[in-house]
Amino acid sequence: MNKPNKTITVARAIIRIGDAARNANDYSLLGALHEMVAQLSRHGVKDTDVDMDLLLEYVEAADGCDYCRAGDGKSSVDELTTKINQQLACRGQAQVEASDQSVLKFEPMIHLVTAAYAKNEGGVTAGLSIALVVTQDGSVDLPREHFLNAELLDYFSVNQPFHWGSARHDLPPNLHGYHLVVGSVEVQEILPRELEAMSF
Repeated sequence: MNKPNKTITVARAIIRIGDAARNANDYSLLGALHEMVAQLSRHGVKDTDVDMDLLLEYVEAADGCDYCRAGDGKSSVDELTTKINQQLACRGQAQVEASDQSVLKFEPMIHLVTAAYAKNEGGVTAGLSIALVVTQDGSVDLPREHFLNAELLDYFSVNQPFHWGSARHDLPPNLHGYHLVVGSVEVQEILPRELEAMSF
């Protein structure tokens, strides 16, 4: 049986109520707030942003005597509020950084697929090679001017999307009388800009 989730988001509400009650000298409300946080702590409830022990210390201080705490060498309400704010800020900073990462745009990788085809005519073997560029959505581009391009485009228009990972199995076995050479298929992950520097 799954254990119940004992995590809540309550730190901001606690310090807002605590500060307002202190400013209004509403000690009845401070006492109720102290009891509520103590109950949460006793039941193992955690806050998503702030350590529950720190929140409990804050309400104890807000409901108590600052002079007495100072005499005992304990942190004041203001010092505890600062610590809580720092923990809240850490969570906020992490959210900002995560948001920054989510909007970064990375150049998508593409896959260059090359393969050799050959045919035998009258005891003479003739060969040629093809090159394909496979994008992330499975579409295929043919960067090389080739008399086989029309036949290749017809093939890929029927066999879409084309996945580079299965290129060794999914390339057409025959093209214009040429047969795919076993073991000749090569796949390389590259940046689109690399195509500009290649000679086809």
